Amino acid sequence: MKRMQRMTAGVLAGLGVLAVGTWILSRAIGTHEARFQGKPVLYWSEQLANHDAAASNEAALVVYSKIVPQLTNQMFTDTNDSKFRQSVIDELNTLPGIQIDYVDAIGRRARAVNDLGSLGPSAKSAAPALLVALKGNDDVMCAAAAGAVAKIRVDPETAVPALIGCLVDGRGHGRPDVVDALGEYGPPAKAAVPMLVKLLKDRSSKDLVKAVPQALRRIDPEAAAAAGVRAPSPQPAPSQPPRPPSAAAGEGSPPPSTNASAPSK
Repeated sequence: MKRMQRMTAGVLAGLGVLAVGTWILSRAIGTHEARFQGKPVLYWSEQLANHDAAASNEAALVVYSKIVPQLTNQMFTDTNDSKFRQSVIDELNTLPGIQIDYVDAIGRRARAVNDLGSLGPSAKSAAPALLVALKGNDDVMCAAAAGAVAKIRVDPETAVPALIGCLVDGRGHGRPDVVDALGEYGPPAKAAVPMLVKLLKDRSSKDLVKAVPQALRRIDPEAAAAAGVRAPSPQPAPSQPPRPPSAAAGEGSPPPSTNASAPSK
């Protein structure tokens, strides 16, 4: 009896150790959100606008000295994926209760670019690196970099020519994210109007079909109208819920008399 109890306890202990070991391994090899001094990028971005001077100054120090340099470096150096690591994750994910998130190198680099964009103008020192990323042939990186350039508000004199340069991919199709970025610049992006007008005929994706007319209207409404882009239909005013019949009938009418004469006998 005691031997059976010892065996059971040993098995349970072994399973516990295996579970803990698997959890630690999953935390070690999975992809996790980037943190700086224990906080995500979003936290530091929000702290930049904190009314407490001490908090905003600390955030500025972390953003300028750590976050922007590290994310900018990751854009170009995080290029390797371990096949062994991926195979281990695939095997572990077959176990019940295990779900390890993994993002490949191009996804991690795009995430770094998106994090830079979330910092807005505070990440302007990353502008040269983002403009380099726009010159690449990778659709994922080009889309992320275009969005970041617009959010950071890189000077249009520099940003607009770079965005126009990657407006069309290697297959001759427009890139919706680049179109959106040009639209964010508004009239300063007028140099892109001729290409955008041509892209009105590009039906390669629903996102592009939606993005091109919107961008044209924001950049040059007259050119958009001349190209046949219709103004968006005005949204109908929300209808008022119908009033209860009793309220509708009684409104504006005198209350019924309570002193009505009794019928004469």
